[in-house]
Amino acid sequence: MLVVLIGLVAAGITLDFAILKNFGTVVPGKMYRSGQPSEAQLGKWIQEYGFKSILSMRFGVPDYEKELAESHGIKLYHVPFSATKGLGEEQWEVIRPILTDESNLPILVHCHGGGDRSGIVTVLYRVEVQGWPLEKALREMNRHYHVSLRYPALHKQLRDRYQDDSVEGAAQLAH
Repeated sequence: MLVVLIGLVAAGITLDFAILKNFGTVVPGKMYRSGQPSEAQLGKWIQEYGFKSILSMRFGVPDYEKELAESHGIKLYHVPFSATKGLGEEQWEVIRPILTDESNLPILVHCHGGGDRSGIVTVLYRVEVQGWPLEKALREMNRHYHVSLRYPALHKQLRDRYQDDSVEGAAQLAH
């Protein structure tokens, strides 16, 4: 029975992570997150969600993504950063206005797997723009397959940033 349960869990993770690309809704109709979609997936998502913008945080952007964005009149933003080192303040200062500019919405935010770089950007958005408590945002990040043991610097960076884990502290850091 345990083997069957483990098999079902593994199949679910494979479906969600490898096939569905860890896709998730951050704000319905406004912001979505994922891992790197295939060409067919991206085309389908563009039709289904009507993206006006895509934010890629990978170091390279596939040609098909550039071509799909161009052919659909979608703005393609490219702000790469390392999942190992985390997000620099300069990069967040570029990303935050992209995510809060209504003319960019709905937007797809993605990295390679959708757990780490997409996760940290989503946490920053949740805390600084939406006023979520840090712990709630971190739990959401972990549900999207962020493994803090693999990239411990990301959680440390977030905890250091929001030492008092309060909306007031987050608001002060945002300005």
